[in-house]
Amino acid sequence: MPAPVEVEVYQQFWNPNFPDRPTTKRLIKLMREDPQIRITQWVGLSLPGGAGRASLMMAIAGRTAPDIMSSWFHVIRNDIRQGFLHPLNEWIGEDADGNGYVDPEETTWERWKTIPTLWRQVVTVNGKVYGIPQVSKTYLGVIFRTDMVRAAGLDAESPPQTWDDLIYWCQKLTDPAKEVPGAIIRRGQRGIVLVPYGFVWLPWMQSAGGDPIVQVRTSPTTNREYLLPPDITRFTTPDGEDLPAENTRWHANFADPAGVAAAKFYHRLRWMKWLFDTETGEPVELNEEDLISGDVTVGARTITFTDDDVITGVARAQTGQRGTDAFELLSRGEAAMVTWLVQDLNMIGSYTGIDPDLLSWFPFPAANTPSGRQVVQVQNHYVTMCEAVGQRPKEERDKVWKAMTAITDQQVVDDAIRDKVLAGLARFVNPQDLKRLDLDDYLRSVPQAIRDNFARMGKGDITVFTEPYRGFWVTMDTAINTQVLSLILADTGEDFDYRGALEKVQRDANSGLMFGHSKAELDRYRPAARIIFSVLVVIIAAFIVLIARSWIAGSGTRLVTGSTRAVTHSLAPWLVLTPAVLLIGIWSYYPLLRGMIMAFQDYRIAGESRFVGLDNFISLALDTSFWMAMLRTIYFAILNLVLAFCAPILLALMLSEIPIGKYAYRTFFFLPQVTSGLVIALLWKMMYDPTPQGFLNQVIDFLNLIPFVEIESQTWLEDPQMAMLCCVIPTVWATMGLASLIYLAALKAVPEEIYEAADVDGAGIFTKTRKITMPTLMPLIMINFVGAFIGTFQNMGNVFLMTFGGPGEATTIVGLLIWKEAYNNLRFSMATSMAWVLGAALIGFTYLQIQFLKKVEFRKAEGD
Repeated sequence: MPAPVEVEVYQQFWNPNFPDRPTTKRLIKLMREDPQIRITQWVGLSLPGGAGRASLMMAIAGRTAPDIMSSWFHVIRNDIRQGFLHPLNEWIGEDADGNGYVDPEETTWERWKTIPTLWRQVVTVNGKVYGIPQVSKTYLGVIFRTDMVRAAGLDAESPPQTWDDLIYWCQKLTDPAKEVPGAIIRRGQRGIVLVPYGFVWLPWMQSAGGDPIVQVRTSPTTNREYLLPPDITRFTTPDGEDLPAENTRWHANFADPAGVAAAKFYHRLRWMKWLFDTETGEPVELNEEDLISGDVTVGARTITFTDDDVITGVARAQTGQRGTDAFELLSRGEAAMVTWLVQDLNMIGSYTGIDPDLLSWFPFPAANTPSGRQVVQVQNHYVTMCEAVGQRPKEERDKVWKAMTAITDQQVVDDAIRDKVLAGLARFVNPQDLKRLDLDDYLRSVPQAIRDNFARMGKGDITVFTEPYRGFWVTMDTAINTQVLSLILADTGEDFDYRGALEKVQRDANSGLMFGHSKAELDRYRPAARIIFSVLVVIIAAFIVLIARSWIAGSGTRLVTGSTRAVTHSLAPWLVLTPAVLLIGIWSYYPLLRGMIMAFQDYRIAGESRFVGLDNFISLALDTSFWMAMLRTIYFAILNLVLAFCAPILLALMLSEIPIGKYAYRTFFFLPQVTSGLVIALLWKMMYDPTPQGFLNQVIDFLNLIPFVEIESQTWLEDPQMAMLCCVIPTVWATMGLASLIYLAALKAVPEEIYEAADVDGAGIFTKTRKITMPTLMPLIMINFVGAFIGTFQNMGNVFLMTFGGPGEATTIVGLLIWKEAYNNLRFSMATSMAWVLGAALIGFTYLQIQFLKKVEFRKAEGD
C-alpha cells in the first residue's frame, strides 16, 4: 500500500487543537474518506499587525510554504504577479476561446459555474485561474449600540438612510460633558468613532456615487477615451462602436467629486461646529458667519451663544494613541457607533465586553445627492495553492486539490451556521441561510432591522461593493490612511487640505504606485534615460581608473625594516587577508552585486524575474513621492547633524570645565548609551503621549504655573511640523554622552600652558574656544562628521518605531520608504533602485569629505 500523501495546510484552515472548527472538521472527514491523504498543519512565525503575512511570504521565498494557503481578496492579484500561486486550470478547465477567462461552458469542474462572475474575474489572469473563493463572506457596515441609541430617544429599528440622518443621530448621541468611567482622554460621549483605514473609507465614497478605480477605454477609430465603471465587461459607444477590452487601461479615481465628498464628510463628522437649542433640545449646526456673529437664526427665533456653548464634532478618532482604539471607545460608551465588519457581532461583543444583544448594524447611508446610494462592502477571500505544488507529481497534486475543494465546500459554512444556531447565536446568522437550511423557527431571534438589511441587499436596494482588485490597491489603502484620513482625524486636522491630499494620492497611484506607467510613457523617457545612464557609467569608470592608478602608484615594492626582518614576499599579506576578504565578499559585495542586477529587473520572489532595463529608474524619476522623501531625508540629516553631532561637542566643552565631580557627570551622561535603542525609542514615544496625561504635557502644565508663562499642550508625534524633530531628540539624548567622552579625550591634546598664556593675554572663554579648542578638535570632528553623515542617511530606527513615516508623510525618509517598498509592497526592484540612488549620492558626498580629510593634521592626545 503506497504511503499517504502529506498535504500541508495553512493554520487558518487546519488546527488539530480545535477539531470543532468547521474547516478542521471537514478535513478530518476527508482523511477518513481518503486514507491516502494526511493533513498537516503549517505554522510560521507569529508577527503582529500588518506583518501578519510576512512569515508566509518568507516561507514562499525559502521554499518552505504550505501546499494550501489563504490569499486576501485585495492582494491576490499581487500574489499572482509575484508568482506565489500555482494555477488550477488542470482541474477547472482551459480558456478555449481566448477571451482571458474560463467561462462556465468551458469548465470541467461543476462548482465553477456557481461562482459569481466577479469572484471568477478576480482570480483569473490571462486565462489562468489561481484560487477558489472561500464559502463564507464578510460584510462591512455601521455597527451601533442599541442601548445608547434608545437612551438618546432614537429608534434602533429605523437606522439612518442618508448622511444627514447619520449626522442627526450622531448629534443626539453626543454629550461632551458626560463623565465616562475608564476614559483615558476625557471628551465625553460622541456619536461615532472614525477609523482611518482606506478600505473603510471606500464605502463612503461609493455611497456618494463614486468608483475608486475606473477603466479607460480608447476608441481605435476616433482615439476618444471613455471612463467606465470597473465591473463593466462590454461597452458600446453612442455611435454604436464596441470598445475592445484590450484597449483598456486602469485609472485611480480617488479625487473625483464623490471621493472629495467622502473626505469632506469625514471632516464634517470630526470638526463641524454646532450646539443644542436650549428650548427644544434639538441640534443646530453653525456656519462661519454664525460663529463670527455669536448668534444663529432658527425659524423665527434668534439664539445667542458663547464659545463655551459650541460643540466641535460628533465623532471620536482612532489615532493610534492610548485610549483611542475604536472598540475600546465603543465598549466604554465613549462612542455609540463604529464602521467595521458586521458578520459576527457575537465576536465583537465578546471582544468589547458588550452584551451581543445590544449590538446591531446598518449599511453605509446614502449621500444627500442624486447619485447617493446605500452600500455595504463585501469581502470574500480565497483558498489558493502555493507555487511549489507545481513541482510535485500529478497524483500528489490531485490530493492537494481534493483537500482544497474540501475546505471550500458549502458543507463547511453550513456546519458553522448549525453550530451557531445550536449555541443560541441564530441572531447573528444571515436570515437567508436560516431559510436555506430549513431553520425558519430561528428567524424570530434575528432583529427586524438586520433581516431588512439582508433582504434589501438581495433585492439590490442596498448596493454591494468590494475593494479594488485591479492594480496594487494595498499601497493606496495605506496612502489614504496616512496621507488623508489620519490627518483629517488628528487634533491638528481642522484646517487640513483633504482635497489636495486626495489629488496627490491619486497622482501617485497613477504614476506607478497602483497602476504602472504605460509603455508609451516609458518609451518617451527611455532615450533621455539611456544618455544619463551612459554619462554616469563614464563618470564611474573614470573614478575606478583614478582609484586604480593611485593604488598602483603606491603599491611598489617596499621593505618594512626595523628590529624584525623585512616582509619580502608580496603574497603573504594576501594569504593572511584571504579569509576576511572572502567573508566580506560573500556577505557584503555579493548582495551588492545582486542588488545591482535587481535594479534592472522586475524582480519576483518566486517565478521568473524579467529584465526591464532602465524602466525602474524612469519610474523612480517620475515619482514625486521619492523626491519629496529625499528632501525630508536631507532635512532629517541636517537636524541630526546640528543636534546629535553638535551637542556632544558642547557637552564635552562644558564637562571639561567642571572642577568637582567630573567623573560622576561623565557617568551620568554616558548611562543612556548602555540602554537598548528600542527601549529608548519606546520610552520617548510614551513621553510624547499627546494627551494631558502625557509626561511632556505634564511638564508643560507645571511650567505654566510660573507667572507670565503660558504654553499650550502639544500633540508631538501627531503634529506634522514637530514629528521629525521629535524623532531626532531621543538620538541626541542617548548618544551625546559617549561622543562627548571622545571629544574630552581629544581635548587633552591641548597643553595647559597654551590656555594659561591665553589667560595672560586677556583672552576670554569664547576666544579660547575659537582660537585654541576648536582647531584642536577639528580633525576628530571631521572624522566623526563623515561617519555621522553616512549613518544619518541610513538611520531610520526611531522613525520606524515612533511614527512609521507619519503623520501623513511628514517623517517618511528614504530609508523607511525603501523598507516599505521591499517588505510591505514586495517591490524589491523599485526598493533596490531607490537604494542605489541614495547610495550613489552618499558615495559622492563621502568622496568629497575624504578629500578634505587628507589635508587635516592629526595629533596624539595624552593625559588622563
